[in-house]
Amino acid sequence: MSHGAASSDKCEPNFVPLLDLVLQLVMFFMLCANFVIEQTNVTIELPHAAAAKILDKGIEYAIYLNVNSEGVVLLAPSDQYTDSQGNVISTLNNPDQVETFLKRRARDDIAAAGPGGADKPLRSVIILRVHKNCPFEKTYGIMKACRRAGYHRVQLRALLVQPD
Repeated sequence: MSHGAASSDKCEPNFVPLLDLVLQLVMFFMLCANFVIEQTNVTIELPHAAAAKILDKGIEYAIYLNVNSEGVVLLAPSDQYTDSQGNVISTLNNPDQVETFLKRRARDDIAAAGPGGADKPLRSVIILRVHKNCPFEKTYGIMKACRRAGYHRVQLRALLVQPD
């Protein structure tokens, strides 16, 4: 027998692979959290609603439109783009600009759907995060622009108020 009783006294578990795995998981979740935070704007104060539903975790593809109190859409850094003059577009000031932006995103959705994707509904859901002081006329114009661009699944975000 090559394994004697003396060698079993020095046996210690190797925690290096376990620690490596834990650190990788921590980094993965930190990155995931940053992607979600990047799409939302903290300056947007959502309205309160007693009949708000809990968020649907099954949404895979979402386009976040953060609307400030003046009705201007603030694009997430990942959604910003460069126009024909080389200017970086980070805000959409009217419903026509929103429609143009979403039509470009709709082309991406159709291309991702593959052959015959033009006949399918668009995969992305528009999530409107509208400031509580934004006039409804501005919000309605943005919602109509979403429809004209081909997006029929539009959700409004609100904070759930617990009844007293």
